[in-house]
Amino acid sequence: MQVSITGRHVELTEPLKAYVNDKLQHLKHSFDHVVDVHVVLSVEKFRQRCEVGMQASGVNIHGSHETEDMYASIDGVVDKLNRQLKRYRAKLRRHQNGGQREGREIKVSHRVLDIAHDKEELTEDHQPETLRHEQIEAKPMSVDEAVMQLELGSRDLLFFTNGQTEQLNAIYRRPDGALSWIEPEAA
Repeated sequence: MQVSITGRHVELTEPLKAYVNDKLQHLKHSFDHVVDVHVVLSVEKFRQRCEVGMQASGVNIHGSHETEDMYASIDGVVDKLNRQLKRYRAKLRRHQNGGQREGREIKVSHRVLDIAHDKEELTEDHQPETLRHEQIEAKPMSVDEAVMQLELGSRDLLFFTNGQTEQLNAIYRRPDGALSWIEPEAA
């Protein structure tokens, strides 16, 4: 497990680094496939924040905790990550016991379009310019797995092939923090 620690407005002393490394070793006991961990320690007035991003078995997991004590913030984020990893490991076991995934992967195209806000009136043949284009593989999974992937990852949108219906579905995080699930209806 490779650990990198960054400090923002805080001096990274050796005891602080040792404390972070010691706490992160406890995560390895919960889930032994942790590959890379990036820790950001920051101080703003009385708020002391610890943010951790980690890669484990192809899944990105993020957590943060903020208190008035840096050591308490580190403990809090490690507890959150530990719970997430245990939940992820339990779901992996349930899905492995359930057999192989049915369905097929679908490639989905995601485009970010430039909408011309500065023009008063758009012509009928106006085509918006593509700012960014991305190809995404929609892997077969259950809705529970998709929710778990979205919660553990850093993205706000996830396309997947529903294991029950074998149709393309999407799940996304709304601005109010709630999750929405898009599923096509039968015609």
